[in-house]
Amino acid sequence: MQQQETPRSESGHHAVVFGCTGINGWALINQLLSNYPSPGSFSRVTAIANRAFTADEAQWPKDDRLQIVSGVDLLVGDDAALEKTLTEKIPSVETISHVYYAAYRASDNPAEECRLNKEMLRAAVQTLETLSPQLSFAYGVYLLDKFPFRNQIPLSEDLPRVPAEYAKDLFYYHEVDLLHELSANKSWSWCEVRPDVIVGVAPFGNANCMAQTLGIYLSIYRHIHGANARIPFPGTTTSWNIHSTDSNQDLIARFCIHLSLHPSPRTAIHTRAFNIADSARPVPWSERWPALAAHFGLVGVGPQEGSLHPTEFVERNWEAVNRVCEERGLRAEVLWKSVHNTGARLGSLRLMDFDRPFDLARARGVGFAEELGVGESWGRAFERVRGAGVLL
Repeated sequence: MQQQETPRSESGHHAVVFGCTGINGWALINQLLSNYPSPGSFSRVTAIANRAFTADEAQWPKDDRLQIVSGVDLLVGDDAALEKTLTEKIPSVETISHVYYAAYRASDNPAEECRLNKEMLRAAVQTLETLSPQLSFAYGVYLLDKFPFRNQIPLSEDLPRVPAEYAKDLFYYHEVDLLHELSANKSWSWCEVRPDVIVGVAPFGNANCMAQTLGIYLSIYRHIHGANARIPFPGTTTSWNIHSTDSNQDLIARFCIHLSLHPSPRTAIHTRAFNIADSARPVPWSERWPALAAHFGLVGVGPQEGSLHPTEFVERNWEAVNRVCEERGLRAEVLWKSVHNTGARLGSLRLMDFDRPFDLARARGVGFAEELGVGESWGRAFERVRGAGVLL
């Protein structure tokens, strides 16, 4: 949410991140503490989560500006109770200027998922709106794949919504509509940031983290078959050739911060959607997979009939994998869970079988031109997985 330029204190802005233990929220805190875009931009950084954890567990830089506020469930109690909790737990709550919202609650029931996430967002925004007169900017991030615009590429932010039969079950649309309603006639503003497949890692785990799933699979394959082994692409022949644009968690976070501090007129940012990706040049898996495999000393080749799905491959070799985990003190339970969670289904490799390059003109138009190559983007994520002690 951004207002007409709120006067900033000499000590800098105060940022709050909801959903700070997820892929996007974690990266936002990490970039804020890494002094992006410049030292002094933010004097306070508040990480809000339901779970209890320490900065060391989160693997964030040590920084006196960081305050972790745990035990905050946006669905428990009424607004008065939430207001009391945030007032008690956030020092200088009245100085909050920027809210980065990346919280999410999953449900097997689409209608219930919509209700839960809409209510969480409403509670967060309206409570902080009451507590902090300096509130100026908030953003939300999510992009879902059920849209019928396969032939209208590159995909622009101005494409219409997906048909109502799908839209009613996508909580993302409910959140956007809510923000339009809440921001009407207010001084603060907001925007949405749209990535495609997010390349990144959440230190506390994520059921859809492809980088962790593929990293574990590639490291196990290297252990079983040795260096320079040929590893088939685990998707389809169609997906091997489709072009798409990855979105690294660091680049997403930096872009969100860039937007929140953008000096242009409010109308240039307010309520607008922005695509973000690692590069304006879309990449096929025929280029991406060899780069990922090379990070582990393997040779990535195209899909081959009869090759095992990553989950099945790990199951067949689990005895050897578990033995190595015991020898090296690795977290075997995390490896097992990672190759059996929803991310291990590799839906984007099998179901999203159409070209979907992003149009990045709008992001470039607000002065954000950072790019990451495939190897660097995925390499960062793999090294974070390695740091978590789950790669062989």
